[in-house]
Amino acid sequence: MERHVVLEIAEIDGTTVVMMTRRFDADSAPLVEKELEPVIGQHPGRVLFDFSGTDYISSAGVRVLLKLTRAVTEAGGIVALASLNRHVDYVFEVTGFTKIFTIYPSREKALKKMKKGK
Repeated sequence: MERHVVLEIAEIDGTTVVMMTRRFDADSAPLVEKELEPVIGQHPGRVLFDFSGTDYISSAGVRVLLKLTRAVTEAGGIVALASLNRHVDYVFEVTGFTKIFTIYPSREKALKKMKKGK
C-alpha cells in the first residue's frame, strides 16, 4: 500500500497556500515533496507554507522545504512561511534559516504582505 499525505492547498488572493502536515519529518517529507511537485511545477507567483497545524519539523522536512522554495524562487516566485509554533520556530532559528525564509506570525499577515509584494 502506497503511503501518502493529503495537504490542504488553496488559492487565496493569487497566493498558493499550503497547510503543512502535523509532523514534517523523515517519514512525511518525501510524501509532502511528491504531493507538492505538481503544484510547484505550475510556477505559482506566490507560495505560503502555513505551519499552524505543524507540531514538529526535522532536518528532512527543512531540506524538502528548501528544495521547494528554490524551485519557486528560480521561476521568479516568492515564498513565505507563517504560523510557526515554538518548536518549529526554534528549529529555523538554530539552523539560521530565519535569515533565508520570510516568516510571518500569521497567515493573514503573510497574505497581506505578500499581496503587496513585500
